Amino acid sequence: MLDLRGREVLFVGGGWETEAKVRGLVEAGAKVTLISPFEHPGLEPLVHSGRISWLRRGYRRGDLAGFRLCFAHPPDRSLNALIAREARERGVWLNAVDDPAHCDFILPAVHRQGDLVIAVSTGGAAPALGVRIKQRLAGEYGPEYARYLELLRSFRPLVLRAYPHDFAARKAAWYRMVDSPALELVALGEAEAAREVLRAALYHRRQPQEGSPSVEEATL
Repeated sequence: MLDLRGREVLFVGGGWETEAKVRGLVEAGAKVTLISPFEHPGLEPLVHSGRISWLRRGYRRGDLAGFRLCFAHPPDRSLNALIAREARERGVWLNAVDDPAHCDFILPAVHRQGDLVIAVSTGGAAPALGVRIKQRLAGEYGPEYARYLELLRSFRPLVLRAYPHDFAARKAAWYRMVDSPALELVALGEAEAAREVLRAALYHRRQPQEGSPSVEEATL
């Protein structure tokens, strides 16, 4: 769940997943520097568009200088130990692909629907199992969740305005809202009906206080 937008990330590549992982970092907004002497045709457009920098050579000690985050995926996995040693010396967080012994963090299998992110990890023991579990979850959490979260996000300022000084009341309101039938209505394409259900859940059993907006006054 790192915010990589505008962050300098080093990728020591060459392995068979290099292209996919570099594209994933670019999609996350990272400023990627790739070190690899190998051909990666799918990454050439990113170089030409200025979205990545590419040093077309192998790893050299000192390459991690100035970075806070590094990914290592060389074809020769013995290089991971050298890269990890430099990473430890420089305080750089390292992910060595398929080599948990040299990782400071691992990457889970991820399913996304808009703002919904479901991550599955097996602690590096069996990533393929994590992928299969993610695929099953993808069937349960479909595109309606992206639309539903957009709708819920629009309610955040209204919830805060309705209960500005009462965290317990805000918490209770959120649970009333997410436990309502609004999601089912969104899945059916009934966005306005879902909005009305959420608004009713927000003000459930609430007596308006002086100076607070009534149900009729509080509109999105």
